[in-house]
Amino acid sequence: MLLAMALDNPVTWAVIIGWILTVVLHEFSHGLVAYLGGDHTIRERGGLSLNPLQYVDPVFSILLPALFVIMGGVPLPGGVTYVRDDLLRSRGWRSAVSAAGPAMNLLLFILLALPFHPALGLINPNVNNDQIPPWQMFLGGLAQLQMLAVIFNLVPIPPLDGFGIISPYMDDETRVKLTTPPTSTIAFLAYFFLIWKVPQVFDVIYNITDRVERAMGFDWPTRELLRRCYNLALFGHTD
Repeated sequence: MLLAMALDNPVTWAVIIGWILTVVLHEFSHGLVAYLGGDHTIRERGGLSLNPLQYVDPVFSILLPALFVIMGGVPLPGGVTYVRDDLLRSRGWRSAVSAAGPAMNLLLFILLALPFHPALGLINPNVNNDQIPPWQMFLGGLAQLQMLAVIFNLVPIPPLDGFGIISPYMDDETRVKLTTPPTSTIAFLAYFFLIWKVPQVFDVIYNITDRVERAMGFDWPTRELLRRCYNLALFGHTD
């Protein structure tokens, strides 16, 4: 079972607010690629705005992502920006629209985690937990959420972006069946339940994020510092 968040910690609330803002950027990236791919109506519908209420569902795109994080640090983005798939120029563009969200999370990870990169030598990773300043906890915790979001969201389960990437290449009958409630709802809830209640599932995903960060040049002390920042910022401890 995932840990309860330290809601009495100001850094925790800073990370939650930061996460909501990055969800907006995630959704904006969907809209931008859709516009480039041929859905020019998305501009008229507010899909190129950074105001979340203009183009995303306030429940599925804002409240639920915040709730998932509060319930245990699960960074699952909400419903995607509304896109006219019929206006996109090809199946490749439809896949690109879905891939834009995880790509934005990866870019945000790079930007947030850059000060921690050992090549820059800006931050000493070999410090005790009580020596980590709040700004490092915030950056490290929010950065780790971005990387986890990339992995979580690439799983090919509707309505996640991993499914959106492959769905344009499915036959219409299969795609409609998988994306129509209750099938899509049950699949998503089952996925979240496994992450929430089965620690081994979260551990596998976390290990994948660790390997990706290692491939990006983050050494073990730095990856461990990012992990500690994530746990301290969200849960108040590193156990």
